[in-house]
Amino acid sequence: MFGMKAGKLGPGRATLTLDTGPRHSHPQGVHGGVLAALADTALAMAIFTRLPARTWISTVEMKINYLAPHQRGRLRADARVLRQGKRWAVGEVEIRNSARELVAKSLLTYSIRPHEEKG
Repeated sequence: MFGMKAGKLGPGRATLTLDTGPRHSHPQGVHGGVLAALADTALAMAIFTRLPARTWISTVEMKINYLAPHQRGRLRADARVLRQGKRWAVGEVEIRNSARELVAKSLLTYSIRPHEEKG
């Protein structure tokens, strides 16, 4: 939907990129919801690197600080899991522009639950 591309993945870490353009923007720059979606997706991918297949996660809390405007061009989201238990995970995401300036920083909490077969 947004055009995010997965980059480097490792245990508890994930990198996503997004080439932003007019469809991601309003007159002041890239919409904050696009940055939030990028952060949420990046950390979800980082969490999945540490979970068994068929596990479900759900975002339960998200805080994001928008630190600099971004007009157009590539954004890079670097996510890392800070703490993970059986039922929850907490992590952070830094979003930077192509000049490596910090555009946004996010702290997120997810619930974790195993997939349950029905039937």
